[in-house]
Amino acid sequence: MVDEAPSPESVVRAAVSAFARRGYSGVKLDGLAKKTGMTKRMIHYHFGDKRGLYLAALKEASGRIAPPAEISNRSYAAPVEGMRRYVDALYHAFLDNPDAVRLILRENLDPVAAEEDAATLAEANDVLLHVERLLLAGQDAGAFRPGISAVDLLTLIASLCFFRIGNGLTALSVSDVDLESRRNVDGMRRMVIDTVLTFLTSNIPHSGYESYLESSPASVEDHAGIYSADGGIV
Repeated sequence: MVDEAPSPESVVRAAVSAFARRGYSGVKLDGLAKKTGMTKRMIHYHFGDKRGLYLAALKEASGRIAPPAEISNRSYAAPVEGMRRYVDALYHAFLDNPDAVRLILRENLDPVAAEEDAATLAEANDVLLHVERLLLAGQDAGAFRPGISAVDLLTLIASLCFFRIGNGLTALSVSDVDLESRRNVDGMRRMVIDTVLTFLTSNIPHSGYESYLESSPASVEDHAGIYSADGGIV
């Protein structure tokens, strides 16, 4: 039986973990070639160079932390229940893909991608669009308060979901809270869902603003990357 040749997709998957755990400078193409079974020459053929492979891994990571299509494409008669299920699915996407979260955190803290790479990083998903639909349906029904945008909501959700990976060691050393324990994984899930639903349904007086956060048209157009309104998680 002949072993199947390594695919570009398998190399990208390996690159996500490698870049997430060792950073851009700590990854060598020779090591990835040895690990994946794809020759260094073929890696250059498929991705151009190390930076091209990094951009492919970054795009893969962004796609992993989006809810599955069956969740995004569903509609719900009750907006609150629809939002609850959507937030739950988004939480599990972050939970199930820790290396994707690590890579995106690294890119934010020590960027490798340049502005001209934004178009190649934009994910063809409707994360923001689906949240907007749920949000507008809830606001039209009087279930959700005004003055909240989809960007506000995704910022809140992503901030809480990033906390497990970004602050896990701090939580353990300062508060003796192990965020990897089964009890706390479930507790964080409930916290994220309850926080979002309380944020949406509380009786806080309307501030008069349309949203908490505002994107300038220039920045949205020029930086339409993995956290943009045109792409994946905000």
